[in-house]
Amino acid sequence: MRRAKHVTEALLCCVTLLVIHRSSDSIRVIGGSMTVVQGEDVDLSCRLLETDEELEQITWQKRTLEEPENHNFLLIYPSGVTDFISPNGLENRVQFFGNQTEKIGSIRITAARLLDEGTFTCVFSVFPSGVYSIEIPLTVLVPPVMSVTVDVPPVIGENEVVLASCLAAGAKPQAEVRWNTDAFGSLVRTVTNSTQHANGTTTVVSHLLGVPTRAANQQQVPCVVNQSALATERTLAYTININYPPQTVNITLSEGTPATVFLCVADSNPKAIYTWTRVGQPWPQSAVRAEGNTLHLISLSSELNGLYSCEASNPYGRATGSQYVHVTSCKNT
Repeated sequence: MRRAKHVTEALLCCVTLLVIHRSSDSIRVIGGSMTVVQGEDVDLSCRLLETDEELEQITWQKRTLEEPENHNFLLIYPSGVTDFISPNGLENRVQFFGNQTEKIGSIRITAARLLDEGTFTCVFSVFPSGVYSIEIPLTVLVPPVMSVTVDVPPVIGENEVVLASCLAAGAKPQAEVRWNTDAFGSLVRTVTNSTQHANGTTTVVSHLLGVPTRAANQQQVPCVVNQSALATERTLAYTININYPPQTVNITLSEGTPATVFLCVADSNPKAIYTWTRVGQPWPQSAVRAEGNTLHLISLSSELNGLYSCEASNPYGRATGSQYVHVTSCKNT
C-alpha cells in the first residue's frame, strides 16, 4: 500500500512536468516578413500554435515611418469585437480576417502607403501562461514616375547638347534607367545622375547627349526603366526632335486647270511659314492668288511677267527662293 502511494506520486509529478514543459517551451507564434507595392493590399499573417489555453486577446502593434514609436493600434477580443486605437494612420484601411477559435490573428492593410513601412507585431494573450508575439517586417516598394522630356529643345549645331532626358522619379528601391541607342551607334553618350530623398525614395535621370544634326531629327530612342515594383520593365518611346531653320527653298511648277500653280517647299523644323512677294512690281491682285506655299496664276497674261519671291521662315531662321514668270501670247496661224 505504501509502495503504491509512492508510485502514484511519481506519476503525478511526471504529468505535472510535462504540462509545464508544453506551456513554456512549445507555444509559439508563426508569421513572416511581407513586401507590398505602394497602393496595393497586403496581408499580415500570424498564428499561435501548440496550446489549448484560453485566448484572452489579440493585439496588433506597429512601429512605422509615420510613427516610429511602437504602440498598439488594434485589439481583437474572443467575442469577435475589434477595437481600433486612434489616431494610428490606418483608419478604414485595416481589416481583421483571422479566426479567434483557431488562434489566427491575421489582418489586411488596404492601399498601402510608404509611411506604412516598418515593423508590425502580432501579440497573443492566453491564460494562464501569458503573452506570445512575433514581429512582422513590412517593406513598401514605390514604383517610379516615368517620363522622357527635353528641357531645352535642341537646335542644329556643332556642339554636344542634351537631346533628351529620361526620368524615373520617387522610386523605392532605385530604378535602373538605360537608353536603346542602336539608331545612333557611337554618336551619342549618356550621363546618369541620382538624387536620394528624405523619405527613402530615389530619383534617377539619364541624359542622352549628342551633336544635334538634321540626320538625328525624328530618330527613335526608347528609354528602358527597370525596377522591382514594376511587373515588367517599361519602355518609353521617344522621338528626337531637332529644330533647324529652313534650308534651300525649291519652287516647282504644278500645272492645273484653269490655273497654273507654283509650289514653294523648304525643309525645316518646325514647319515654315511661307510669304510670296513680287520683286520690284505691284502685286497683280486679279490675276495671282497666294495661299501658304502655293502661288496660283489665275489668268495667264503678260501682265504677270516678273520675278516672284517665296520666303520660308520659322523661329530659327529664314530662306528665300525666287521664280521668274514669263507669259507669251500664242497667235493662231
